[in-house]
Amino acid sequence: MAEDAVEKPGRQPGVAGVLVVGAVLLALTALTYGLHKLPHGAWSLPVALLIAGAKGLLIALFYMHLREQRASNGLVLLTSVVFVAVLLVVCVLETRTRFRPTIPPGPFPVEALPGAMEDPRSARPPEPAGPVNP
Repeated sequence: MAEDAVEKPGRQPGVAGVLVVGAVLLALTALTYGLHKLPHGAWSLPVALLIAGAKGLLIALFYMHLREQRASNGLVLLTSVVFVAVLLVVCVLETRTRFRPTIPPGPFPVEALPGAMEDPRSARPPEPAGPVNP
């Protein structure tokens, strides 16, 4: 346990290393901003997550000093990344299996939903089963 707290001076980045990592983080941030203007279609989420993961990895390794620690801290980091990846996959799969929302009747104009195949004006909520009290 005491060995975890011992710093190894040969593995610490100098001022130049910290500045290089900072410049790479700024470049990745600029890349994120520049790419959000381009049409990616289905690739926008994976590209954004890949850039965010790279920035998070750089921050964890250099600014949180995980690169200087023993492998047990790396195992904790890897386990947390795996759990986040599983949660993201479950969220994406869940949103792909949702039902198409119905459009309730009302005084507002009804427009077609993006990607809708049929006329959305035909979607009506089910009628009440029992007698309606005025």
